[in-house]
This record gives sequence, C-alpha cells and structure tokens, in this order.
Amino acid sequence: MGKHRRYEGKSGIPRRDFLKLLGAGAASVGTGSLVGFTPVAYPADPITINWVVWSYSVETILDNIRKFEAEYQNRIKVNLTDFSWNAYHETIVNRLHSRTPTDILYNGGNWLPEMVRAGWVVPLDDYFPAVTKYKEKIVGYALEDMTYQGKLYGLPYYADITSFQYNEKLLKDYGINRPPETWEEVTDQSKFLQKKGMEFPVVLELAQSLPTTHDNFSAMVFGRGEDLVDEHDEPLFAHPKSAAWQQLQWLAKARNTDKIMTYLPHETDVQKAMNTGRHVFTVLYNYNLAALNNKAVSPLAGQFKIGLMPGQAHATFGFCRFYCMTKMATERGPAVLDALWKFLEYFGGEYKGEYVVAKRWAVEKGLGFGQLPLWDDPEVVDTFARWIDVDMLKRQQALARKRHETVWYGIWGEFFRIQLMRAVAGEASVEEALEAAANKWNQLKKQFS
Repeated sequence: MGKHRRYEGKSGIPRRDFLKLLGAGAASVGTGSLVGFTPVAYPADPITINWVVWSYSVETILDNIRKFEAEYQNRIKVNLTDFSWNAYHETIVNRLHSRTPTDILYNGGNWLPEMVRAGWVVPLDDYFPAVTKYKEKIVGYALEDMTYQGKLYGLPYYADITSFQYNEKLLKDYGINRPPETWEEVTDQSKFLQKKGMEFPVVLELAQSLPTTHDNFSAMVFGRGEDLVDEHDEPLFAHPKSAAWQQLQWLAKARNTDKIMTYLPHETDVQKAMNTGRHVFTVLYNYNLAALNNKAVSPLAGQFKIGLMPGQAHATFGFCRFYCMTKMATERGPAVLDALWKFLEYFGGEYKGEYVVAKRWAVEKGLGFGQLPLWDDPEVVDTFARWIDVDMLKRQQALARKRHETVWYGIWGEFFRIQLMRAVAGEASVEEALEAAANKWNQLKKQFS
C-alpha cells in the first residue's frame, strides 16, 4: 500500500478576499487557463489535489507541498501518496484502472504511450495552451520523453542522463591516466587492475525488479551507437551483431568469465561500494555523483568523475520524469483544473519568475533538470561545479537520447529485465535470453497493434 500524507495549514486572508485573489490569478494565466480570462469561482472548501509519486526524498516533497499551499493561502490542498520505485509501474496501472482518485502523478516516457492508449492521462496543451511556452525552454531528450503523438503530457520533475562514473584518483594511483573509451578498454583496464589486486573493478546497479536496470543497459547500448528497437518497432536486440547483443555478451562475460564485475541491487549500495575503494567503474543515474562527491556522506568525496559513455558513439540514455495529469482530473470541473495549472507551474514550471522546485532539487539533491534556463542560474552552476565537471556533463548531455518506445514498452520492459538478469547471472545464455525477449516483444506487438 502507498503512504498517504497530508499537510494542514491556516489561511491568513479572509475567504472573500482570497477568492478575489484567485480570480485575479486565473485571469493573469490568460490563455494558459482552461477558462481563459474569466475568473474561476472557487468553492468555499479548499480544493484537494491527489498526487502520486515514488518514494524518493518524500520529506522534500512534503516541504514543497507546504510552501505551495502557503502561497495559495491553503485554499488548494495536496494529498500525497507514495509507492516504492520498484513497484511503481504496476501499482499506478492498477490505481488508474480502478479509478482510485488521482489527479497528478509522476510519469516517465517508457510508460506514457501505454497510459495514453488506456485513456488515463491527458495532454496538457489541450487544457492549458500556455504550457507551449515551456517547449523551447526544455532540453531535447526531456521534451521528447514528455511528448507523444505531437502532444505534451508533462512538465519536468527532473531530467537526467545515465553516466559512466569512475574513481579518477584510484585509476591514476594504479598508473592509468585516462578513463576507458570503449567497453573493450573497460575490460583491459579492469584486468590490469585485477593484477594489481583489485577483485572487481566494475560494480553495477542491476536487479530484475529494478526499472533502472533497463535504463542503465540502454545507456550502455546507446554508447555503442544503437537503440534496442528501431523506428518501425522492430527489435534490434534480437540480432547477434546488434549493440544490445554485444553489450549483454560483455556483461555476461565480465561477470561470469573474466570476473571483473559484480552487481548490487540499488544505487545506494553501489555508492557505498564505490566508497570502499574496492571498485573503480560504475554506470548510474548521473545525480548519484553528487552523493559520491559529497564530503558530508562520502569518505572518498572529490575522487569521482564522469567520462563519456564507453563505445564508438559515446551516446547515453537521457530521460525525464514528469508531472502528468490524469483524465480523472479533467472531470472535476474548471476550478480544479485551474488549481492544477497553478500546481503544474509551481512544481514543474516558473513561479514568480523562478523555477522554484526544479532549482531546489538541483541545488539540494544534485538532480538533473530539464529546464534550460537553470543553466543561467549562478547558484545552480556553482553547486553543480562542486561535484561534477560541468563542461564534461554538458558534452555527455549533448549526446544523450531517449529510447524509441511503444504502447507495450513498459510491459515488455518488466519481462526484459528478467531475461537480462538471467544472462548476467549465468542462468541462461545471451542467445536464450534475447530470444525470449524477442518472442515477448513480438507477442505484445501483435496484441497491441
């Protein structure tokens, strides 16, 4: 079950005066409001927004909610429910299918087509035309991740890349002056480190129940220059010469034959392992580097860097997690929609000229962002420069791309993770694992087409 949380606040403005303020606010939204320039008549009781997230830094989310509610004198209330990341997709599908009250949810590009087809989520530009002003202000891979069939379905909660991270000091201490540029070089450098006494130079975050496993693997495949699926929805990974096949072979060999790699079930486990000095290389969501280089929590802070993703292309996986509005929300009337637009702008857009929430996530947690104007914010740039080479980050971001995803991609992804881990664990050959994944893909393609 999800954890249900709510803040209660007190209003410092009489209700009749506050209704006037809300009316003025609705008018100022202009074409960005469903009701145009007509003030919205808010009900006497506060409007409640039901918001569902996965369980990351919930204390920060609750504080953001408190500040948002205070800005609107507690005439808009937010009920928060959170679920674990590992179970989020299955849980949110069941929740939306059963029409459990949900207005706003965290969503991702791999699940968006599925939810659009089911009629559970709606494009923001159909209800809030002013949302289009943000399109030119959002980094490309994040905008693509939130867009389906030409419609924009969200504003960014955070946008990030998966990056190749390494301990620069350890590498140099062992006599290696640069990070590897290909996965073959990862193997060569790791074998050299093994001869120097390091058992597992590579540690990765991999688990069959973890959606991040698929993202990490995608990033490695992009580094080699291909996607898992082509633009015609055909599975590239099914071919023995494909980048996905080669990368899965590398992982299986690295773990079972060369024995240069081990894996752990969560990013926090990898962070701790990297801080022991017993590993040099990893692949993680980029924001993990902020924790690795945080002197308050990391014994080896300052030693960790990013390099371009190994492979001929050096591309990587770029993605966006975003605030998405449900069809249920649109059925609640103009006042609720107006409140939801205020929510979306506060949490995912600009409020009083600033990206309030996105900046907080960036400065306090090191989360990547999709809002390009934040790169012009000196505080954001200075904060990032404390834990990452900003120029290298921008080089890798420029090579980031989203996956080609279909209506059935989210469902298939859950099955694919199992096959991927079977091959990595040595329980099945690469051929068996990818053949099973291809059969599942073709079955779902036929079903959903």
